[in-house]
Amino acid sequence: MCIRVLLSSKHTVISEGIAAILRTHQDMHLVGISDNEQQTHTLCQTEDPDVVLIGTQTHDVQGLQLMQQMASEHPARCVVAFSSDSDRHAIIDILDAGVKAYVSTTSSIDELMSAVRAAASGRVYLCQSAASEMLDCFRKVRSSDGLAKNLLGTREEQVLRLIADGYSSKEIARTLLIAPSTVEVHRRNIMRKIGLHKVADLTRYAIRHQMVSV
Repeated sequence: MCIRVLLSSKHTVISEGIAAILRTHQDMHLVGISDNEQQTHTLCQTEDPDVVLIGTQTHDVQGLQLMQQMASEHPARCVVAFSSDSDRHAIIDILDAGVKAYVSTTSSIDELMSAVRAAASGRVYLCQSAASEMLDCFRKVRSSDGLAKNLLGTREEQVLRLIADGYSSKEIARTLLIAPSTVEVHRRNIMRKIGLHKVADLTRYAIRHQMVSV
């Protein structure tokens, strides 16, 4: 069974190169090429592709919106993105848009074909460079979070739990039988140690570390 692929990219040279490769793979059938969002929508309706291969770039708001629409309007239709962006923020934005697979333009064409096949079979795929970037990010976050949590004293953890539960400084002072000024000292120390300064961020931190129940 051939994978029906629609290619959407604003860069003609890139589109022509990828299209030429797609045509050499017997398990893939290129159903159309688009260079704008409206044409992509039209071709999706007329050609009913299995995979929409979308090229995007830095701060491409329209590209992200297109991916979101493709993913939400036709959940069975898989979106594969390729982009020159390889930093974790760009990758996360793309994956949050509902993309099934991501490949950096620094990757090989074989990785792009693997991404198309993976998406068509319902699997998530990240190219090697993107996977490495996300793994490094995960390790750094785990390391810094673990270090920060270990730096909190017992009283500071108690104060953080109560902050996350919505208690004011006066209420925390009454609950822990300490002076309100002491609560403020603990609050400042917590913020300094974990690098967060908003109540909402502190709450998310406490939830992530299972310091409070939700």
